[in-house]
Amino acid sequence: MTTPMTGTQKNVTLALNGLLLVVFVGSALRGGWWLLLLVLAISPAMRIYRVYRPADPSRVAERFTEPGGHRVVLQVAGPNPIAVIREIRRTTGLDLRAAKQLLDEAPTIVKENLSESSAGLVADHLQKAGARALAAPIGEK
Repeated sequence: MTTPMTGTQKNVTLALNGLLLVVFVGSALRGGWWLLLLVLAISPAMRIYRVYRPADPSRVAERFTEPGGHRVVLQVAGPNPIAVIREIRRTTGLDLRAAKQLLDEAPTIVKENLSESSAGLVADHLQKAGARALAAPIGEK
């Protein structure tokens, strides 16, 4: 079992793979046998894509998606916005850009039509990440 990457490890991996991608594509554009390096550029490009790809909504745990009449409202991002973005992605299945946009638009609705327990769980995860969030029945502000 592999352990999840920390933020620093992720940044270093992205930087190295980005550099490899630039070198391989640059060499391929010069022509000749270097064109074969374009094939090698696929690997770092895919590693970069894996970091920024949208989360698969089917991979969101069922406990975060039980249907009902509640919603989760993100009021304030808090002191650690990266952790909040990570939790938004984990609990909603959104991609990085959409999660960042939700964070920037706070106060905003993160997720709707959840059961009371699912909405409370999502709000709890956001609060543990440092945000101020609440679960409320739809129709209340």
